[in-house]
Parts: sequence; structure tokens; C-alpha cells
Amino acid sequence: MAGIRSLFLAMTAALAVALLQTGERQPIFFNMVDVGSGLQVMRHEVTIGEWRQCVSEGGCSFMPKPGLGATDDSYPVTGVGALDVEEFVAWASKASGQELRLPTLEEWYAFSEVPPFRPKKIFTDPRLAWAATYGSEGRIDPTLRKPSTYGASSTGIADVKGNVWEWTSSCVVTVTGATHHCPAYFAAGEHEAKVPVFVRDPSAGGCATGTPPAHLGFRLVLDSPS
Repeated sequence: MAGIRSLFLAMTAALAVALLQTGERQPIFFNMVDVGSGLQVMRHEVTIGEWRQCVSEGGCSFMPKPGLGATDDSYPVTGVGALDVEEFVAWASKASGQELRLPTLEEWYAFSEVPPFRPKKIFTDPRLAWAATYGSEGRIDPTLRKPSTYGASSTGIADVKGNVWEWTSSCVVTVTGATHHCPAYFAAGEHEAKVPVFVRDPSAGGCATGTPPAHLGFRLVLDSPS
């Protein structure tokens, strides 16, 4: 019996090694919610743990430090720039076998059910347009909270009213002939933020206009099959 058991263990180990060598793996799954209009949305923002998996598998080249208050991998990943997010989207799409993407700003407003914020202008001089609404958006506690702390929309999309601004695919302005055609994207949250692609920590400066977001994170969407 001992010989049979040893043979079984050896065969199991050999099979595991073979699977690793051939690169076979089960696809990963994200918790998606069908919000209608042909769109599925991640219930929660991408987590530190999901980002860590991307790094460990070579899909992401940058591992940010946990944001203020984050104590484990279930918290949303923050401190990631638009170019970092592009790497995650490519990895996640391949690992899940689905064409995941960032939402547009319009899609974000639709599934979040957060009305667009229109800050009060404090300057009327056109020469000061870049700073006309600075400081009027207000500030919130930057301490990160556990997922679902900030509640959910009627369709079950969590934490859209939290302190993590979410990258969208909506470009602030398109530049033709440039290395990166979009130098800044909209990040959606308590107010709209125009954030350059190279910015990872908006609190340290670099926000194109307006009050900087507390954190930069994201969630992905998926076009529902017709």
C-alpha cells in the first residue's frame, strides 16, 4: 500500500509541474453587476490584492504603497496612474478572457447615480479660468475604508460616493501626433478631476485643474453580450 501511495503522490506532483510548465490556469473572475444598457460593472473598486496578483504575474510593473488606512489586501488599490491602469486592464482582460475596460465619464455618472458636480466659480475673469473653481469642491477624510463602507447604488455598485476618485477613459483633450494622444483623463468622484496620465498621487500636486482628489483608484466595466 505504501508503494501505491508513493506512486500516486509522485503522479500528482508530476501533473502539477506539467500544468505549471504549460502555463495552463483557470481564468480569474471579477464580481460584475449587470446595470442594464448593455453594461456590466465591477461591484467594488479594484483591490490591492487584485493589483498584487497582476504584479506577481508580470502584468503590472509598479506596486504602489497601501493608501492611508489600508490594512489588508481587500482595500481599494490607490496611488496608480493612468498608464499603470492600462497595464492592469491588459492583464485582467487576458487573465479573465473578457474585454474589460475603463468606463467613460458618462457611463460612470449613469451607473454611480451620482449627479455631476458643478462647483461655484470664485473668479469671473477669463484669465483666471484655470483656478475659477479651486477650493470650492470641499475636502473629505482621506482615510481609506473597508469595501462597501460608503454604501451602494440602487444596482449594487459599491462605494461610488467614497473617497477614491476613479479613473475613466474620457480624455480631457486629445493631442494629435503625441506619444500619448491623451495627456490627461477625467477622474470621477465627489467632483470631476482632470488628472495628467503621469500622476499617481494627486494630493502631492499635479492635478490639471480644481481641488486634487483624495485618492486615485478605478473599477472596470464590460460590455454585455448582445
